[in-house]
Amino acid sequence: MNSTSRLNRDRAARAVLAAQVALVLVVAVTPELAFAQSTMPGQQLLTFAKNFIIAPIALFAIVISGVAAFIRPDLIKTTGYIAIIAVILYFLLANADRLMQAIRAG
Repeated sequence: MNSTSRLNRDRAARAVLAAQVALVLVVAVTPELAFAQSTMPGQQLLTFAKNFIIAPIALFAIVISGVAAFIRPDLIKTTGYIAIIAVILYFLLANADRLMQAIRAG
């Protein structure tokens, strides 16, 4: 009688282990599938442009125009415009996927 109860406990333990492994796999795979569906074509290009093109060029332009404003004070307005344009471009690229979803939704 002990061997049958031990066999039943082993089967139950294996079933619980299999369920745990299945749950871990589902939890591990689900975010990747959701992320794959949520990405849009060209998103990596936009991320690259945002991080390695727009941000450094904008920062460089703000610093250079700020230094130029010390030499010629009439360039302060230009420095403000450059900063505003840089922030708008960075915002648009950072939120491109949300903006595209909003445009598609109508």
